[in-house]
Amino acid sequence: MAVFFCAAPLLVTYLCQLITLQDAQEALDWLDRHTQAVFFTYGALFFLQAVLTALTRRVFWGTLAITLPCILFSVANHLKETVNGTPILASDLTMTGQAGQIAAFLRPGMELGRATWQGLTGAALLLIAALFLSRRPLPQPPGRRLAAAGLSLSLLGNLLFFPGAAALLAGPENESQGGRNQRLGLLAGIYSALCSSAMEKPDTYSRNNMERILRQLQALQTAPEEQTPPHIVLVVSESFFDITRLPNLQFYTDPIPNYHALLEESAGGRFLSAAYAGGTGNVEMELFTGIPSAFPGLSESLTTLSDETAYHRVPSLVKALAGQGYQTVMVHSYNDSLYNRSGNMPAIGFDTTVYDQDFTVERRYAGGYLSDDTLADQLIAQFEARGDGPLFLYGLSMENHQPYFNGKYDTPSRVDYACPTLTGDALGALDALVHGLHDADAALGRLVDYFSQCDEPVLLLFLGDHLPGLYLEEDSTLYTALGVTPSPNTEDWDAAQLKEMHLTDYVVWNNYGAALEAPEELSVTQTGAWLLDWAGLWKPLWFIWVQQTGQDMRLYRDRLFVDGQGNAWDAPTDASSETVSLYRALVYDILYGEHYISQALTEYDPQAAPDRAAADHTAD
Repeated sequence: MAVFFCAAPLLVTYLCQLITLQDAQEALDWLDRHTQAVFFTYGALFFLQAVLTALTRRVFWGTLAITLPCILFSVANHLKETVNGTPILASDLTMTGQAGQIAAFLRPGMELGRATWQGLTGAALLLIAALFLSRRPLPQPPGRRLAAAGLSLSLLGNLLFFPGAAALLAGPENESQGGRNQRLGLLAGIYSALCSSAMEKPDTYSRNNMERILRQLQALQTAPEEQTPPHIVLVVSESFFDITRLPNLQFYTDPIPNYHALLEESAGGRFLSAAYAGGTGNVEMELFTGIPSAFPGLSESLTTLSDETAYHRVPSLVKALAGQGYQTVMVHSYNDSLYNRSGNMPAIGFDTTVYDQDFTVERRYAGGYLSDDTLADQLIAQFEARGDGPLFLYGLSMENHQPYFNGKYDTPSRVDYACPTLTGDALGALDALVHGLHDADAALGRLVDYFSQCDEPVLLLFLGDHLPGLYLEEDSTLYTALGVTPSPNTEDWDAAQLKEMHLTDYVVWNNYGAALEAPEELSVTQTGAWLLDWAGLWKPLWFIWVQQTGQDMRLYRDRLFVDGQGNAWDAPTDASSETVSLYRALVYDILYGEHYISQALTEYDPQAAPDRAAADHTAD
């Protein structure tokens, strides 16, 4: 019994590493090379097991408590790494309640991997042995058991919060979760992330600094020219990108003809997203707020801020438009269960939210989801039902969402192309992607045809939220098969490769003949500021700041910083450090700080803006 009790936590630690690394020898080598991390993990599991064993008098319950959640977490982490190339983040844990829906996004017949099955078998044998040893309860009186449980709980707390443990868990600045897992192991790696504060107070955060920035921004704010505000339609198309750019693919018919035709006559280019292979909710929140996704702490994301009241304070494109008389409507061809949209979307300014169950048009399905054609119908229906005044209409599609597999659609894509490097199911998965992109492009064409006939001015921005995750089989993705990436694991990519895999495509069009200036590379962070400019609208001070930062930074997220010239780095450069520091301080003031200037930054009514003469006098 004693040998089993002492060995179980070590075995669980090994099994988690086995599932994570997918190789038995690599898992053993990791245990041998990382003794401090192993001791920390072993100790935490041992004392937790001891607490529950003492309370229940059976070793089975203690063993179950340290085995089942750890093994299931390891499997979930392995699946995410396989599909998206990245491990589970601390902020992902807030979506545990939607695990069933997320599991539905996995490719049918997806292989878990031999090492995963070995880990699951080892865990099952461990639990069977624990059950056998628990046939009779431990013969300990209640007082002794409670004392043992209390002592074990005290030792567990001392271990988890011991200064030496904090030193072990702390890693280099800007360390990724993948790097943290390699250094500490999967279990201690995620615990290290959870221990990180939501957002540390920046050194540059002070009332004087905040008010200085406010005065500078007030001096830059100008009133827009008098004009009829256009209706604004923003369509974020699931995993849309120009697939003709991929190597080893030859198209004989254009898979996205409407996009290419619009690009010839309108403005557009590449869209620099905050995500790769998933995370649409975080992309849309960065687009609407202009807050870089790297700023919230490791345990949070822009969709999972611990202080839910912060969403009523955050700057928002939606609020900026509402302050100028716009009706604001969101239409999503899926449900509201993911990314806390049911609460977040109204909090950032949407008057009306429409999800799949709210659609008033005939629902048609394609690829397992509501079709993009149906989304176009609903967007048109919402536009026709608008009231007086301008409308901001946001559409978020779902049809082209992963998984991609042979047989996802009832019929082939009907796009003529050749791909000599792929055969069988892999070629079928590619065709499912082509089919989804072709349908998204057709929906874009329908919307342009409809708004072309509208007598009122309409501005349309169409973009892809992120590149799709294209898992084919273990250690292989469509990108590796076509020679786009050297490995399916994003930890193996350098900054330049990461940036390339964060680029999709966009186009901005209008029906009133305005010649729009558009960047070749549109940053998700600066999209809100650009959209206000394209529409000729007034910009709140926050979006003036966001636009100014574009000179020094385009994107900042885990392991990827893109500077103002479009160069990719793994961390902010010295030249951009001041901008990043002040940017972080402004976000801190809005989300967590004293709110010295947050209200002034996010004032959305042009009539309520501070008097310019008074502001100039204050600046003097």
